[in-house]
Amino acid sequence: MIPTVSVVIPCYNYERYVGLALDSVMRQRVAPLEVIVVDDGSTDGSAAVIRGFPGVRYIHQANAGHVAAFNHGYAESRGDIVLFLDADDVLEPEAVAEVISHWRAGAAKLQYELQVIDGAGDATGRVFCNYPAGYDSRAVREEFGRHGTYVWPVCTGNAYGRAFLDAVMPLSVKSAPDGLLNTVAPLYGDVVVVPRTLGRYRLHTQNQSYHGTGSSGMDVRFAKQIALRQGEFDALRAHAARLGAPLPAGNLLDQELVFLNYRLMVRKLGGRYAGDEADSVASLWRKSVALLWARPARLASRLSRLAWATVLALAPRALARALVQLRFNRAELFKRFRRHTAAPLGAA
Repeated sequence: MIPTVSVVIPCYNYERYVGLALDSVMRQRVAPLEVIVVDDGSTDGSAAVIRGFPGVRYIHQANAGHVAAFNHGYAESRGDIVLFLDADDVLEPEAVAEVISHWRAGAAKLQYELQVIDGAGDATGRVFCNYPAGYDSRAVREEFGRHGTYVWPVCTGNAYGRAFLDAVMPLSVKSAPDGLLNTVAPLYGDVVVVPRTLGRYRLHTQNQSYHGTGSSGMDVRFAKQIALRQGEFDALRAHAARLGAPLPAGNLLDQELVFLNYRLMVRKLGGRYAGDEADSVASLWRKSVALLWARPARLASRLSRLAWATVLALAPRALARALVQLRFNRAELFKRFRRHTAAPLGAA
């Protein structure tokens, strides 16, 4: 039997983007079973935009937050597979067809690549997750068994099986519902990896994961991300205990380069985070280097991450702050550079 797909779009004050998200769903080569938009009490023109798309099921709720909209959309959906599309992201025309063709019985979720775009929709030159060659379900199982984690994309890059969602929903987290789903998914079934770019992830100032603009307060934002991830790992251990599934011992934050990097940056910026008394710049650098060769990654990625961790660890605080600011504003800086170099000869 061919599985059916529900597309669920939680939306709050995304009048600027939600029409683009819906248009991308309407342009699918294989139409989903249903398209549900949960409007979380938007105060802009989002409702009018959504209602302008025939066939879309519009659900309004009093403002209760992204997680509540996520849960509400799931509860109203009927598909065998649920794809949660962020209202500021878009799908490529082949996305639903590829999800259906690659889906297999017993899978907890399917994931694919995302092109990273900026607020204006321009490509940044990055792909998320940029999977290493041969990264498939078996590689995910092996990596999860050794490290308690694996490589996964943000919300739009995932499609979840209803059996898995029925086992874990509704969610009670305060934010980032996809983070918890992706963290615990391997406990409930296979993770299917499609090494194709099937969506576009918009990185802009309203993203939870956005760390751009000025350097002031970046250490606080990184510390919040560290605390959020630690909460997801705590939930992972609780799920594993209920299922009788083994997990690696120790601090699972030590198994993710992103969070070793965040912890290193907070230390270099002079900030604090829960558990930082056990960390030093030197120990975080050593753990990063060891993990670079323990987890699957492309060689170019390994080398660039090694260079970054080493330079950051050795840099004095003022230089470290400038480097962190440069790293998280690089897309905008490159965009300005491209505009400047593309200007006609002799232009002001």
